[in-house]
Amino acid sequence: MDEFFLTLFSITIILYINKYRKIIAQKINLFDVPDNIRKFHIIDTPLIGGIMIFSTLFFLFFYILFYDDNNKTNLFIFITSFFVFFIGLIDDILDLSYKYKFISLFVIFTLFVTLDPSLQITKIYFSTFDKFIYFNNLSILFTVSCLLLLTNAINLIDGINGFCISVVIIIFSWILLTFENNNFIYVILTSLILILVLNLRGNVFLGDSGSLFLGSLVGLYIINNYNNVLILRNFPVEDIFIVLMLPGIDMLRVFFIRMVNRKNPFSSDRNHLHHLLLDKKLKLYQILIIIVSFYVLPILINSLSIINSSLIILISIIIYIIIILKIKNHKLIK
Repeated sequence: MDEFFLTLFSITIILYINKYRKIIAQKINLFDVPDNIRKFHIIDTPLIGGIMIFSTLFFLFFYILFYDDNNKTNLFIFITSFFVFFIGLIDDILDLSYKYKFISLFVIFTLFVTLDPSLQITKIYFSTFDKFIYFNNLSILFTVSCLLLLTNAINLIDGINGFCISVVIIIFSWILLTFENNNFIYVILTSLILILVLNLRGNVFLGDSGSLFLGSLVGLYIINNYNNVLILRNFPVEDIFIVLMLPGIDMLRVFFIRMVNRKNPFSSDRNHLHHLLLDKKLKLYQILIIIVSFYVLPILINSLSIINSSLIILISIIIYIIIILKIKNHKLIK
């Protein structure tokens, strides 16, 4: 019942912010302006999708703080993500240098991961080799590195309407179906689905505040749930890799291309998969169907346990490379 009222309250907040989205965006100078280089939308669009998500979860945070004494780790997850949100919001307004963003995120993740051992990756289990890898004194550094990579990967797929939010909805749905004691994810999912509709209609964009916030939230939730389930059984880390694979390999490919071309790996370009499909003059719904299908299929196949997870990863990477080669006329780097 609590989740129902929290969900209803979240929907009300989102609809209220959407109603006054232009006024809010004008007050804090938070518009995404088309430049016909990387941004091809027609009109100035409010970058307040992140504010919508933050606002709904802000009240969820207070609910947990005052009414749920057993969720200390959830509080740390929300507090960490809130700090990340503010870094993204400052970036949306002031266009921060990637160095300041990286350092800020590193400090935030290091601080809160150190404070709560439940958010540290101390070991991972590889079902392929039936072996554990223990990180011992490197646990915090490894955890922070994973969070930085994932947060950046989620941030980079926010290049077309609907894609980033769709991926995060899929990840949270997987968390809900895979792990236990995640009732509050219903509230998050409902909020994200509503914001997805607004995003697809072009009412709002996520902005860095939204994509960084969601990236950190997803990463911390997965780590916490993974640590909890490892107490009960050997949970394959390959399953997590499959869920996060597409944003990760697309980010690594783009970083590699930039470094080969002697460019800053954090610089902007149009080399991501969704950009390449856009350049092929495909419509938005066609691109979303292609990418989301490619994202979901490995997860579904893995859930059926009919193919070895390592084989699913290998086949998915090969298919991804073939798609890139096909789009770029058989040149992996161009």
